[in-house]
Amino acid sequence: MRDLSRCCRVMIFLVPVGVLVGCQSKPASEKSVVVQPAQAAEPNQPAETVVSVQAGEPAGEALSGTPLTLDASVLVPRITIEEPVVDLGQIGTDTKKTGKFEFTNTGKAPLKIVQVHSCCGVTTKGVDNGQEYAPGEKGTLEFEYLTGSNPIPEITRELRMQTNDPDKKIVSFTIKAAVVHRVEFSPAKLKLFLQRENAACEDIKLRSLDGKPFSVASVRSTANVISAEFDPNAVGTEFVLKLRADMEKLPRNVRGVVSINLTHPECINVRVPFDVLPEFTVNPGHLVVWNLKEGQAVQQSIQIIGNYQNDFEVESVSSQTGAITLLEQKKLEDRRELRIEIKVPQRKDDTPMMTDVIEVKIKDRQTVSIPFRGIYVEG
Repeated sequence: MRDLSRCCRVMIFLVPVGVLVGCQSKPASEKSVVVQPAQAAEPNQPAETVVSVQAGEPAGEALSGTPLTLDASVLVPRITIEEPVVDLGQIGTDTKKTGKFEFTNTGKAPLKIVQVHSCCGVTTKGVDNGQEYAPGEKGTLEFEYLTGSNPIPEITRELRMQTNDPDKKIVSFTIKAAVVHRVEFSPAKLKLFLQRENAACEDIKLRSLDGKPFSVASVRSTANVISAEFDPNAVGTEFVLKLRADMEKLPRNVRGVVSINLTHPECINVRVPFDVLPEFTVNPGHLVVWNLKEGQAVQQSIQIIGNYQNDFEVESVSSQTGAITLLEQKKLEDRRELRIEIKVPQRKDDTPMMTDVIEVKIKDRQTVSIPFRGIYVEG
């Protein structure tokens, strides 16, 4: 017979009646054995096995005879979240709000945070990738949420953590809020005109909706085409900003935003978009022609519209590649209809498209640009 002492060593412990064995509480009459591997005593020797036998039953009988139920006890981490949802309630636009989620390792082995996943507008701290928590240790995931500039009645942001908990490899934390205006402003958009005094720029009115006072910290705009005078030390719940337009810069910047920084605790910025009615509008704004053939000449019509009822004349039409020329122009009431010719060049590197920019020179005025794309016929 083989010497079993060279194969393994068995240690037997009696377990009191009714105690928790593994994950189940066992009555004395039920046969149950807990087998736990231990470290080998010597190199290249089998590890000894620890066997726990239910009290009230002879150890010899438990280890021989009828089959026994083995309940292997494994030490694992368990993450328990105190509150997985934080509702911030109503918060202002362009506002930073902070909060936290707390969790505990309720398992019997170290809990490892494999990775923390954030989401749009939210930054996190307090928990790092690879961080470990001992059994019973608590952790706190802190977050900072920056709202956008537009009100949203109901918003949800989800944070996730990847862990080594075998039952909760991914856990989620939810941030809820309603984004509202704390400072009202009007007009909501500025409509500007090149041939009116100060571009017909309206005053911007600001009013605190929650009664909290604030100051105007700064006023900026796209390409600095619009400015305003204000006292940054003035504090109040209502302000009127008188804007000034730069009439030289405005024709080159027909769209943009006026950005106003405030000291209101829940509204640090408001943005008022502006549009300038340009002197001329082109139709179409982007010219696209399909099924071009190499070496072919194609004719197209475009219109130049005068928006301020001023008489004008088209002096010339050209393009950056030299492929587009003016054939004729027709004068209508407030516009010019142009007939142009496109000489289709040979393809370069089998590209499916040719691109160009049409330059329309208005006599004694500006040059109007029209992007062009031509799609070669397949085959």
